[in-house]
Amino acid sequence: MNIPTVWTRETWRRAAAPTIPAVLEVRGHMVSEETAHHADYVGQDRWVVDFLPGRQLTREQARAAMRIAVAPDRIEVERWANLLGLTAAEARGFAALPVEVAR
Repeated sequence: MNIPTVWTRETWRRAAAPTIPAVLEVRGHMVSEETAHHADYVGQDRWVVDFLPGRQLTREQARAAMRIAVAPDRIEVERWANLLGLTAAEARGFAALPVEVAR
């Protein structure tokens, strides 16, 4: 464990903030135990996220979308949404959509 020798305001903020649940990438799928949303690799370095249909994203963008789905109340949502060309409110709204179950 790395314990800081000097505690700044930023150090306290990070220590007090809960960690973001993990987004795992397994065989072309991004998933998290905290959400039913998912992202799938479709080839040529592109990913699709279930709550952003019709969009092909980079790995970084797909990970940002998954983080929004996992932790929509985090302050970082604005930064993650910017990566997707969305406002934080738009990103939260899309992530709040129900997951469609394949039949």
